[in-house]
Amino acid sequence: MTTSSLTATEIAHAQERLRALGHPISTDETGVVGATTATAVEAFQNRCALPVTGLLDAETLERLHEASWQLGSRLLFVTRPAIRGDDVAVLQEKLALLGFDPGRIDGIFGVLTEHALSDFQGNCGLEATGVLTRATLNELHRLSSRSEGRRPVTEARDEAGLRSLHHSGTIVVHGVGVVPALIANGLSAAYDVNFTDSHDDREGANLANDVGAAVLLATTEQTERQIEIHYFASYRSRSILGEQWANEIATAIAAHTDVPVSTRGMSLPILRETFMPALHVAIGPLDDGAQRNVAGEIVSVTRAFLNSPR
Repeated sequence: MTTSSLTATEIAHAQERLRALGHPISTDETGVVGATTATAVEAFQNRCALPVTGLLDAETLERLHEASWQLGSRLLFVTRPAIRGDDVAVLQEKLALLGFDPGRIDGIFGVLTEHALSDFQGNCGLEATGVLTRATLNELHRLSSRSEGRRPVTEARDEAGLRSLHHSGTIVVHGVGVVPALIANGLSAAYDVNFTDSHDDREGANLANDVGAAVLLATTEQTERQIEIHYFASYRSRSILGEQWANEIATAIAAHTDVPVSTRGMSLPILRETFMPALHVAIGPLDDGAQRNVAGEIVSVTRAFLNSPR
């Protein structure tokens, strides 16, 4: 879905949500996309660590819906599909600042968030249901003032090396083209590799979660002759292990090839939906030799990353 396929009512609804989030949009543009709407969409996408296109695509509309939820405005508990929203992210952040680990602060209410909430409830003398009740919310608000200036336990554990990689797990390599095939082949000499030759990122994310992969490495093609390596990040948190892995690959590629390379934290679905460290590598057009060199550096760094203490 893109902006051009939306009705005037759908565009107006998105504009209403953008205005509610503090993004000014001219009333003359209600129901149509003009300059101020595009600027507001770009600002929102940048805030959410999404590709900045200015277009009201499906992912942007979904995140706009999630951003409309405030903590306490609905019941939060484990469901399938999982409840998503900024209210979940705020809950996760509050728990992490109080020392209860909900896993990654991603705005998705999963089992780790449920366990952290249950632990919090038990420590407060409440029934440990894993459901955000009014009494639980009151305790969160009461204790949150004591957590000011603290670091989230999620980041502290990653930096201390207490959240280890699953060394015996499968590696999932996802993508179409020569480079992902070379990466999968190079890693298969030492690891159990699942290679998905597909353009569907959700397929790669679901597979990685289903098999309990140690890491996920996804690739896509882009038009510019450069490489962009993305790890999970949002405006509330980032994957420290993913960032380390991305930076190590970028350093190796820069040292041994002439291909421009950069790293960036993003909240792309394939990074947000997965439980393990994951990278999304956007690769521009390269000749055969450069493809082999880039794939070789990614394989070498990934093997060292998995084998070193974290």
